[in-house]
This record gives sequence, C-alpha cells and structure tokens, in this order.
Amino acid sequence: MIDPSLIDAVKQIARKAGDAILDIYDQDDRGIQTKADETPVTRADLKANDIIVNDLQMLQELYPILSEESDHDSLELRKSWQRYWLVDPLDGTQEFINRNGQFTVNIALMEKAENGRSYPLFGMVHVPVGNISYWGGQTLGAFRQMDDEPIVAIKPRSFKPEQEAVALGSRSYKTERAVQFAQYLETIFPNLEIRAVGSSLKTCQVAEGTADFYPRLGPTSEWDTGAPQGVIEGAGGALLDPEGNRFSYNYKESLLNSDFLVMGDVTMPWRSFWKSEVLS
Repeated sequence: MIDPSLIDAVKQIARKAGDAILDIYDQDDRGIQTKADETPVTRADLKANDIIVNDLQMLQELYPILSEESDHDSLELRKSWQRYWLVDPLDGTQEFINRNGQFTVNIALMEKAENGRSYPLFGMVHVPVGNISYWGGQTLGAFRQMDDEPIVAIKPRSFKPEQEAVALGSRSYKTERAVQFAQYLETIFPNLEIRAVGSSLKTCQVAEGTADFYPRLGPTSEWDTGAPQGVIEGAGGALLDPEGNRFSYNYKESLLNSDFLVMGDVTMPWRSFWKSEVLS
C-alpha cells in the first residue's frame, strides 16, 4: 500500500511546480531553447524540475529520480532500482509555448516487478492552468481535485460507438502514420470524433470519461507516460504496448517509448483495429 501522506506530499510538490510554471507563462522572455533532440525547453521546464527534484529529495522516502530535464543514469545503474521517481516537470512544452493551457506536471512512483521491468505504483498529473490534479494507481483508484474543492473519484465511460466515439490525438506532434491511422479509424467507427489535445491531458480525459481512447503513433519518452498510466489504471482503464501488454519501463538503455494505446473501457474491441495493417 501507498501511504496517503506520500500521495498528498507529491500533490503539493506538483502544485508548487505548477505555480512556478505559471509565474513564467505570461512573461515575454520564457527562455525558449531547442535541445539536442530538437524538442523545446524553457525556463519554466528547468525551474519546475529544480523544485520537483529538490522537494522529492526532502521526502522521508528516498528514491532515485529519473527526470526529463536532469542527467539520465545508464541502464546498468537504473536496473538496480527497486523504486524510483519518473518525472516530466513540464509535459507539453510546445503547448506552454503556444499558451493554450494544455500542459501538465507529471510525477510517478515506479516499482520493479519480478520480470525486471518497472510499472507505476501511482501517478500524479497536475494541470497548472485551472489548478487541477489527477492521481491514481492500480490499487488506489483514480481521483481529480480542482483547487481545494472536494476530491472526486473518476472512472471511464462505457464504449458505445453506435452512439458516440471520441478518440484523442496529439495537438502538436501529428505524424503521417497518426494521420493515416485516424483516417482508418473513421472507416471503422462512423460516429467517431477525433479531438486534438495536448500533453498527459489526453490520458486523463479518457480516465474521467470524456473520451474513449487515445492511440499514440509517434515519439514519446518514458516520463511522458508513467504518471498518466497510473491515473488510467487507477480508473480501471489500460495503457497497452503494441502487443497488448501493460506498458512497462526501465528495461532498455533507450528511454524512448514504443507506440501505445490508452483505453477507458477495457472491453472495447481494440484488437480489431490496433493490429491493423496501418500500424505495420
């Protein structure tokens, strides 16, 4: 079991990082740079990272930290970790730059299983614009809280494509494969609506039942999915790899993810389209 006080502490850390991001959000100079992998980074990413890393290290539970904006240890060292924090201090940096509000703070506590791979024990996804926090884990349930209002349990909706189906896609990183797959989905589900949403908000929207599924065909990294996976799994949904397995972490040198599928209703006939020729 996870101590509730630890979850609350992580929520406060995520909110603190979110406040720091908002302090920079409307400034003219946000220190926008391009990293070696051609993705953007800003002063807000780095400030949020400093806060999260510092405050996680002050907790009673001392675990290693793997963050997008910090140095990354080799697999040789990482594979010795039984538990660790997986952090994206500002998920959706391009959305932050575009000032559309669809960016998040992601913090997940990961644990190694008997197969040598790691999975989220719980994940915290905080949305600075709106001050909304989502969190959850397989044994915890999933929850949402706005400001200091009462905490609300969330769950996905039943998949009823004959009435309505909503699929989510990336707002800023659409690949040709993703576009082709979206066109293919529209031939399967005539009532399908495809919405473009930024950051980990996509998975949280599936978890809270405002969308049905989120197929990701394109580059992401482990810190992009660890925390939202905790939320969707706590809600009763799933985040699957291309083979239909629970998405796993920290088993290879590269920190890049494969394609994946987020779905709310685990009874939906996902194999009928996820194994399509479009994906091969």
